[in-house]
Amino acid sequence: MRISNRRHFLKNAAMLAPVLTFLPSYLNAGTGSRLRVAFIGIGPWGQQYLSHALQHRDLDVRAICDIDPVAVRTGLELFNKAGYSRPDVYTDGYKTLLERKDIDAVLIAAPWHQHYEIARAAMLAGKHVACGTIMGTTLAEHWDIVRTSEQTGCQYFTLDEHNYRSDLIVAANMVKEGVFGTVEAVRAGANHHQLNGERTPYPVYPATAVARITGNAFVSLRTTKERQQYVVKRPHPKTGLSFTSGMLETITLTTAEGQTVQLQSGAGDLSTGFHVKGSKGSWMDVAKSIYKKDAVNHVWEADKPYLQEYTIAMRNERFKRSPENDNVALALQDFITGVKESSHSVYAAATNSIIGPLAVLSAKRGGTSIDFPDFNKG
Repeated sequence: MRISNRRHFLKNAAMLAPVLTFLPSYLNAGTGSRLRVAFIGIGPWGQQYLSHALQHRDLDVRAICDIDPVAVRTGLELFNKAGYSRPDVYTDGYKTLLERKDIDAVLIAAPWHQHYEIARAAMLAGKHVACGTIMGTTLAEHWDIVRTSEQTGCQYFTLDEHNYRSDLIVAANMVKEGVFGTVEAVRAGANHHQLNGERTPYPVYPATAVARITGNAFVSLRTTKERQQYVVKRPHPKTGLSFTSGMLETITLTTAEGQTVQLQSGAGDLSTGFHVKGSKGSWMDVAKSIYKKDAVNHVWEADKPYLQEYTIAMRNERFKRSPENDNVALALQDFITGVKESSHSVYAAATNSIIGPLAVLSAKRGGTSIDFPDFNKG
């Protein structure tokens, strides 16, 4: 494969303006006054975001809330390490914290089954919300959060660092540049316990990344169980194969343009392999390969040259100390920018979160197709 340096230069020179409508908003982050925030829940996941928040020039972390004394102690150690003044600490619940007038936003890292209750109360108290990937457990709760956000004017943002994988952001840019032609299908992984309800219903597939790549609203969803090929975490010791086959439950979504998105359940941890299929080519992350129909040899090529060509450098300049392309930092920056720009991210958050509950409903109904709610239109 030959890459044109001139085309690469011209593309990057003209890239910033159009890509802002397609990729996350941290590329256009503002530098306004500091956002006064509090953390509700500071377990291991919350500590990741807290450590980054303490390094952000646009955030003023004023309070933390957790009933676990060990979590509180660990959180306070992060403040000391960052040279930050001691925050106010709430160990008897979040309601008193929400009464404060000097808090603009809360980051919710509490157990998933508390997200709906806390987020709703926070917005009714006039606070913006950044939360884990579960908005609620029923369709009614999702609609309630959407309407509460609309009525209060408070932003609701999903913090999910898995959607900020550098290769997925590059893949979205390649889609925008027409490398794969028209996107026809996307395949990604889902939580092993997504459908059977045995454990937490966290949707660990990168739903936002899928939405960036397809670019179209979902119109239907169904859950099926069938024998299919899937990616394994470790290649076979003798054959080196990263694939096997078995009975898997699959969440299949259809977009308004007829594209299909398949989320395999039970095939791995955070990813079962990400596969983009278009009219002019395909890309598979697990194989580190790309296929272009107009290629001379009509074979799969190494994807590294393409990923390098279409990469957009993302520097987190608003952080005091943060590496480039850090997933948590990018997610946190996107939330900050969304609050400043009133991005109405609650619609995307509800769309991503409702996939799990609808998948369970379809499975209980024997795999029947379910209309997907259009949260944007109410």
